[in-house]
Amino acid sequence: MMESRTEEKPVAGGSPDKKRKIGWKQLVAVAVAVVIVWQVGKAVSQSGGKATRVSSQSSATPTFVPPTRSTPRPTVTLGGRAVAANGGPVILVNPGLVAPGGVVNVQGSGFDPGVSVAVWLRPLHSSTGTLVAHGVTSKYGTLNTGFTMPASMTGATENVVAQQAGGTKTAIAQIVAPVGVGRAVIDGKSAGKPGDTVTVSASGFGAGEKIDVFWGRVAGTPAATLTADGSGSVGMASVPVGVAPTGPTTLVLVGEKTKTTATAPYQMLGLYPVLAPHPYAVQPGHSATLTGSGFAPGEQVLIYLNAASGTPALTATASSAGGLSVSFVVPFGLKGNQTLTAIGEESRAAVTSGFDVLPYSPVAQVSTYGAMPGTTVSFYASGFAANEVVEVYLGRGEGNSGQLVSAFRVDGHGSAAAAGRYVIPNGTGPALYFTMVGQESGGTATAKVSVTAPAQPVTIPPQSPYTLPPTLGGTPSPQPSAAHPSAGQSGTGS
Repeated sequence: MMESRTEEKPVAGGSPDKKRKIGWKQLVAVAVAVVIVWQVGKAVSQSGGKATRVSSQSSATPTFVPPTRSTPRPTVTLGGRAVAANGGPVILVNPGLVAPGGVVNVQGSGFDPGVSVAVWLRPLHSSTGTLVAHGVTSKYGTLNTGFTMPASMTGATENVVAQQAGGTKTAIAQIVAPVGVGRAVIDGKSAGKPGDTVTVSASGFGAGEKIDVFWGRVAGTPAATLTADGSGSVGMASVPVGVAPTGPTTLVLVGEKTKTTATAPYQMLGLYPVLAPHPYAVQPGHSATLTGSGFAPGEQVLIYLNAASGTPALTATASSAGGLSVSFVVPFGLKGNQTLTAIGEESRAAVTSGFDVLPYSPVAQVSTYGAMPGTTVSFYASGFAANEVVEVYLGRGEGNSGQLVSAFRVDGHGSAAAAGRYVIPNGTGPALYFTMVGQESGGTATAKVSVTAPAQPVTIPPQSPYTLPPTLGGTPSPQPSAAHPSAGQSGTGS
């Protein structure tokens, strides 16, 4: 075969003009290239509408969304607002309100035929987003793809951006991810009381987020805090049963970051605490211990004396097992049976118990069996309250003058020896009686001394009225009643 050539002819007045005609090999190469391009275009048009979903889990890292190229569009006024007058790419997301984990379908139109389109989730007013899907348009320029709403998308409105390859055409729609609603299940028995434990499984929360656990409410101090795994789930977690009203109630889990909420029904059983004082009978000024059990773990327990409201006499904090133990000194002034009422501050579980306050029954003696006027006597006593002041009054029973003649302080065991003093005056006899009264305990004892008249008259200077010194209280207690002459025993002088 021979190649066709053109001859170079000289051009007048200059160098020859080189010209070359296209050979048949070049023509064949161009024809082949045209066929290949036509076949590729046909394959693309036939595959229109086939979409590929991108896992939201594998594209969790925000990526820069290529900037869109804005093309000026003519506008018209509709409803008082300027809107685009000509067609452009449009996408529709369904559903537009979707919880994390929900499947979203993206349908679009107005794109070029047979082109690749990437779908992004992009926060409002942000240039970064997450690639969630991509697809290829049909020969009519329509798009049909979808994605799964990422678990991290809760409580927000975001843009769904569908961008044609090269960024020449872009369509935007908005999607709302409300505060999530998760799922919680109590494994095993769904009934119990505060202090028990339950096993909980949950899902639908943010990856790795903290989850607060409440009982019958969604605020305050949580009964426990759980941590979700990478998929936003919690499996077989042990949770203490908190305080909630008796009867049907709800276990509530709230994600600290996403605010996702999950609930599970629960039957709250009542608390029936018990209370016991030790000892059951005690004198004022002595210690007693109050023990209890069956309250809500860790709650404050209010303890009232002879009441069920108002100002509590004592408070205690229940242990993790709902028990308590508190000691107190029985105050003076209490007599007979007393009632203690304990009420859990949170659970309102209540229980009553009682104890007896025993009276003091002291005994006393004068330092001598008999004496003559002018003799100074002292006193012996036991059975009074520890370290209290004992006042000595002259007289007993009917005719009790109630005259305070002496006083003394007993020791830590409630006893005294050769304490106080009194001078027997003239004209008394044949006996003198003394009543001794404890200032705090109110316990009383009587003693007597026989008075012998002297053979010869004696002159005894009159005694000044006795005044209680400040070291012994300064103010005497109320005089002993003549109607109750003695609560103790009379003794004879030593």
